[in-house]
Amino acid sequence: MKNVLIIGVGHMGEAILSSLTQNKDLSITILNRNIEKSLSLSKKYNCNYIEDKLEINENKYEYIFLCIRPNQIDHFFNNFIIKDLNDKLIISVLNAYSINDLKLKFGDNSNILRTMPNMNAKINMSTTAYVKYGKNNSLINQGINILKYFGKVYEINENQFSSFVALTGSAPAFIYSFIKSFKDFAKSNDYQINQSNEFIKETIIASTTQALSSEENIDDLISKITVPGGPTEAGIEELLNNNFNNILIKCFEKTKTKA
Repeated sequence: MKNVLIIGVGHMGEAILSSLTQNKDLSITILNRNIEKSLSLSKKYNCNYIEDKLEINENKYEYIFLCIRPNQIDHFFNNFIIKDLNDKLIISVLNAYSINDLKLKFGDNSNILRTMPNMNAKINMSTTAYVKYGKNNSLINQGINILKYFGKVYEINENQFSSFVALTGSAPAFIYSFIKSFKDFAKSNDYQINQSNEFIKETIIASTTQALSSEENIDDLISKITVPGGPTEAGIEELLNNNFNNILIKCFEKTKTKA
């Protein structure tokens, strides 16, 4: 049985909690500022909770997820250190908090995974990047296997982290916004929501599969559907006239500056 502690169970922390509590090989404990929330979540997910950070060193947690906000970490660790870090793995979900930042906080002898899942962890379909640091390779590899519980994992270079967050961590929000336009248009044209949800989903899944698995260039795929003078051409021209592609690139670039 692997002992896991999740510090901070906000939206992302709960997505991770929801996934990990499905695995019977893990004993999960949570720590929140709000005791009532901890109690509620412990009942919902059948997990343990502790009330104070001082209890961390009273228990043998091998894997410690940091899911608090970066601006809270100094306060959390004020006059407090986690003991025996040689035998523990810090799994950081702190946005814009580098491996070097983590080494300064926990020391050169610590074992660290810097990671960033997305909210799809809740349905075990997260796309998760990680950067690793430390000497306890066995512990680190077991930590990577824990990340695999809630989706696919990719080892990347640290200088790629912010762009990966834009492409996968923040991207679900952008994709939801895109899908919302489909749903709003379907509603305005009097489709039943269950029916329109189904054919929108089928179209998006099939198109995504074709675009990302086909050997054909995406521009060629677009041109095959865009018949001169037809309805697709009218729609594509509207996207071009409004700089649709540039808007998305700027969206990713803006996200990258904050990741």
